[in-house]
Amino acid sequence: MFKVIAKPIYFFGIVLTTGYLFFLLMDFTYPMPDAGKLKKFSQLVVDKNGQPLRAFADDMGVWRYPTKYSSVSKNYLEALINYEDRAFWQHHGINPFSLFRAVGQLIANGRAISGGSTITMQVARILDPHSKSIPGKLWQMFRAFQLEFYLDKKEILELYLNYAPFGGPIEGIEAATYTYLGKSAKEMTDAEAALMAVLPQSPSRFRPDRHHLRAEKARNKVLDRLQEYQIWSEKKVVQAKQESVYAEFNSRPLIAPLLARRLVKQYPDKQIIRSTIDLNIQIQMADQLKAYLTRFSESTSASALLINNQSLKVLAYVGAGDFANKKRFGHMDMNQAIRSPGSTLKPFIYAMAMDKQLIHSQSLLQDVPLNFGSYTPKNFTRNFAGPVSSSLALQQSLNIPAVQVLSHLGAENFAGQLQNAGLKLYFPNQSKPSLSLALGGVGVKLEGLVAAYRSLAAKGLSGQLRYLQNSVKQENYLISEESAWIVGDILAKVPLLASRAVFHNKGLTRSSNLWLAHKTGTSYGHRDAWMVAVTAKYSLAVWIGKPDGTPSPGEFGRKTAAPLVRKILASLPQQNQQPPKRPAQVQLHSVCWPLGTLKISQNIDHCLQQKNAWLIDQVAPKTLNQLSLWQANPISVEVEPVSQRRVYASCYDGEKRQKSIAVWPSKLDLWLPVKWRFESLLPELHPNCQKKIDVNQQLIVMGLENGSRISPPPNASEAFKINLTVSAGKGNISWLKNGELIGQSAAGENFTISDFQKGQQKIMVFDQNGNSGAIDFEVL
Repeated sequence: MFKVIAKPIYFFGIVLTTGYLFFLLMDFTYPMPDAGKLKKFSQLVVDKNGQPLRAFADDMGVWRYPTKYSSVSKNYLEALINYEDRAFWQHHGINPFSLFRAVGQLIANGRAISGGSTITMQVARILDPHSKSIPGKLWQMFRAFQLEFYLDKKEILELYLNYAPFGGPIEGIEAATYTYLGKSAKEMTDAEAALMAVLPQSPSRFRPDRHHLRAEKARNKVLDRLQEYQIWSEKKVVQAKQESVYAEFNSRPLIAPLLARRLVKQYPDKQIIRSTIDLNIQIQMADQLKAYLTRFSESTSASALLINNQSLKVLAYVGAGDFANKKRFGHMDMNQAIRSPGSTLKPFIYAMAMDKQLIHSQSLLQDVPLNFGSYTPKNFTRNFAGPVSSSLALQQSLNIPAVQVLSHLGAENFAGQLQNAGLKLYFPNQSKPSLSLALGGVGVKLEGLVAAYRSLAAKGLSGQLRYLQNSVKQENYLISEESAWIVGDILAKVPLLASRAVFHNKGLTRSSNLWLAHKTGTSYGHRDAWMVAVTAKYSLAVWIGKPDGTPSPGEFGRKTAAPLVRKILASLPQQNQQPPKRPAQVQLHSVCWPLGTLKISQNIDHCLQQKNAWLIDQVAPKTLNQLSLWQANPISVEVEPVSQRRVYASCYDGEKRQKSIAVWPSKLDLWLPVKWRFESLLPELHPNCQKKIDVNQQLIVMGLENGSRISPPPNASEAFKINLTVSAGKGNISWLKNGELIGQSAAGENFTISDFQKGQQKIMVFDQNGNSGAIDFEVL
């Protein structure tokens, strides 16, 4: 009897061995296709939460996003396996019972009622399509055996999840859920999971965006099956059926398109690029820029970039105000464009000068016509304020004081420190840094600018902006913590618009005092309008202009960019923030002008004007003395001891004493009250001495008598004009009318002045050596 039983077993073993050897031969001859080579994934850029921003189809125009078994809804996996292949975890690629059932139903009904293919067989058909014939089915079974031989069940299931057809150019569950449902495959509801499980059976017939009733019927069939098999409870199925089928076909998300294009070029081998973008803030900011641009000419564009100060992660990136608008150069990413920064580098001039102990927050600076070699800067308003503090000069963005400070700091030192901290500068024609840096005489990128401004809220640290979630945080010191706090405090006292704007939980109001430091900038010729704003949490930069570089007359930072910055800041999530903590080394002390040093260290007679200044380590640098005729301040004169009148050795041979006098920079003389002018500060001359100190040569304006009252000629056909000239003077003579620079002339040449308004007028003149003169008159 043993021999009778052994023969069939022996025969069956031979069959199995032969079959196995045949399989190995076939496997060697026809290797299993590599899915990665046959079907490449689309590149997908997603936001910080995995929401799609922009997708790039493969070479065949197919949208296919990679996913993992663990990244798909558990309910979807339950629905898929129990509806398509209940024995998936048990069989070895083929389910004989399903095949026999399908063949029997075909014979009995004359048509296919159910399929006999397992999930493994479906994957085999996806990887290696075959004809609908018996040889084709046998080939599919061979490929299924191969899959089971080389891969485990989860790997096979992942192939299905990535490559199953879902209608049109959509393949894979992740692309399907984003396309039809606008969400990740991990976020599907029960009803959506059932719908996605049945969709690959007949993608065209069941497409929910086209045939929602048909899709709903197929979905309910899946739900009934799950209840029948007691996979899902009756309550769960009833609730799922109450959900209507609604879907859109959005295979091409287009959010942050220019950033996505940039990241795809930068990381061509990454299938899913996980960015730091906040989807809601991104959409909101893009809409705000697009709407705001409608008030400008059709060739104007705008860009904006928002970062989180703590992490340096980019939360929103709008490279063009209207991406789809060719007239607005929507294809050009202005966040990466090299543009003139206007005055936006000024805060760092003052901060670095504080670090070098050149100035403090209330240092006396000169806003008067000054020449720095061949460079003669002018203010935006063409007016001059005379003596100003460094704080006021920065708040009002005065050009001449900024250049004065930069001349002491050194343009090359300033540029080097900016670049070492990560702000790349682009100099025209490879030129060297010059004093024009203070007014925008260099190229920068917006993203570099916002990273630099972040230092004001981050203890002086700039850094590399982070666009990817897993990127490493990199920081560099741009300025000290102390100067960052002082400059931030100065800028935070400037109204955002006409009145002080602050945050509230519903947006920007005037009801709270959230710290907000900001600076505007306008490039030469009104080609670029900037504003950079920094809160404790965010840094935001906005640019508006014409990408082709043509001017936008009348547009400038505060008028053009500030209203948009206000809108963006008002829409950001509620912020309960405290301003940056003042460093212990920064203390408030009393200083005195004109010397600029601590009040307690000065002679009481030298303190002509008291200021409260933020000092670093109690150091109060003296007033910058460049371009002053006296390098030492206070100056010393000889006086007669009793009367304290001024004397000279040539006119007085009695006892003399030295008297110390604090004087103002000579260029400021005409802007000072009479009592503080140089001649007024000098002691009265002794009767024996009639000669005055010849410190400055007075320029005399000729052609009109001082104090005149003049009337324009009646019925004049031309504008009223006056021809004036100056006695003596060296080099070019600068002419100012009512504080505004109106032109220059050579010494001794006539200068014509016109366009007078009714009322008091003041004409001032300066030569290249700083000599000055003035006349006053009235136009009737």
